[in-house]
Amino acid sequence: MFRRFALAVVLVAITFSFAYSETFFAKVTKVEGNKVTYQKGTFDKDTKKFTYGDATTTEAIKDVPVTKGGGFGGKAGGKKGEALEKGLANEMFTTIDKEKGVTARITIAEEGDNKGKISEVSTFAAFGGKGGAKDKKDKDAAK
Repeated sequence: MFRRFALAVVLVAITFSFAYSETFFAKVTKVEGNKVTYQKGTFDKDTKKFTYGDATTTEAIKDVPVTKGGGFGGKAGGKKGEALEKGLANEMFTTIDKEKGVTARITIAEEGDNKGKISEVSTFAAFGGKGGAKDKKDKDAAK
């Protein structure tokens, strides 16, 4: 009985978290202060690759949480990413290669005071972003 109750609570929490935000993969191409320019990504099942749309600039909330690496925020057994020092002012975002960009999962609040603003950014080196294990291997190979 307790398991059913716990499962119901988790399902309600997940439902409300999706109702209050939109989360998607994107390629961040430019960061100026708290304004982030990105291209929203969609996965093409035929080519098994991400394709990116037009560039969009969105304001981020003050002191937006920015993480690097990890799984999907601790969900589905993945490990949680580590906080990125200096957030959007980190070197990863100040020296972006405009062609490659930084691959990230972006969350935009859909309700409340921060409606329409970026409320979380998680970078993923595994999808071609900067600053993770993939880049470390590239740097080691260059030595």
